[in-house]
Amino acid sequence: MADEPRPAPPNGPGPRPRILVIDDEANLPEFLKDFLEENGFEVSMAYNGKGALKASLENPPDAIILDVDLPDTDGYSLCRSMRRTSTLRTVPIVMLTALADKRNEIAGLRAGADDYLTKPIDTERLLARLENALSRNLRELDANPLTHLPGNTSILQEMERRLNNQDPFAVVYADLNNFKAFNDRYGFLRGDQAIKLAAQCIVMAVEGRAAQSTSVVGQWFVGHVGGDDFIVILPASHAEDACQEIIHRFDAAVPNLYDEEDRRNGYIHGKDRKGEAQKFPFIGVALVIVSNGDKRYTHPGEISSTASELKSYAKSFQKSTYVMDRRSGPTEPMAPSAAASDVTPAPDILHGFDFGLKSPEDK
Repeated sequence: MADEPRPAPPNGPGPRPRILVIDDEANLPEFLKDFLEENGFEVSMAYNGKGALKASLENPPDAIILDVDLPDTDGYSLCRSMRRTSTLRTVPIVMLTALADKRNEIAGLRAGADDYLTKPIDTERLLARLENALSRNLRELDANPLTHLPGNTSILQEMERRLNNQDPFAVVYADLNNFKAFNDRYGFLRGDQAIKLAAQCIVMAVEGRAAQSTSVVGQWFVGHVGGDDFIVILPASHAEDACQEIIHRFDAAVPNLYDEEDRRNGYIHGKDRKGEAQKFPFIGVALVIVSNGDKRYTHPGEISSTASELKSYAKSFQKSTYVMDRRSGPTEPMAPSAAASDVTPAPDILHGFDFGLKSPEDK
């Protein structure tokens, strides 16, 4: 009986899947690079754990081939570190080892690897497993196709897990100001660049803070709700610092998205939602912090409702700012360049959960 045909190699139109090969063995990395490129992949190389983690966070690959034996760490530890990051938690990882031992295979799978191959490498088997892993990832995961960040299903699961565990945490909702005017002025491709820039600034700020606080690395999460909306889940004590860093990074980088004349002006010409001509400032990021430090929330819909009440207020500033929920007192805008002003919070009425769910009181 003839073999079943494997999925067609990724040689069609569109970007090629990007593979990161992490291996320091003489000749093998270059051999794998040549083989994978011949079969339609874009390949980058790393030869130690530190360089691999840096490269994969700066430019997340679509899949990773990871050798167990590295000069500065072992593949199991590196795999676990990758799985703790928001960017790499869903990326398929195939581990390689020279030891055909059941215990090593189990250790790799428990560290978070999706598959395991022993050396010498059967390249056809490796290719088939890579193709299967990529296809499975696209089908099963809800990662946003533009930013590769976890989507709504993962966000909901993460929030429910922390609520069920009664963990103290904060949720930061991020949205872009003046994004529609920018999209109208420059088009959707430039708009996608703005969304990717926002994602990069959020991830770099959060991952940087997490790296400085090793005791709470597993408590940091970044998700992409869709469009220009993002969510960060993190320890409440780090929420304000993270927001300040997001604002600093985004405001420093966003002028580069504009043409030279618009950069000189500091604004663009456009039309508001009523069709009237208006000058629009540069895109800013509006952030809302909702904390569950006192464990008063029991359902994600309640958190979303509080954030919705504050979101329009945060966006009213037109520039980058963040707003904290202070139910025991006033809710106030907080930004490095803006003075705080008090506002009475909206009534604690539950609205529909943004991701299509309802809170218990809405059922």
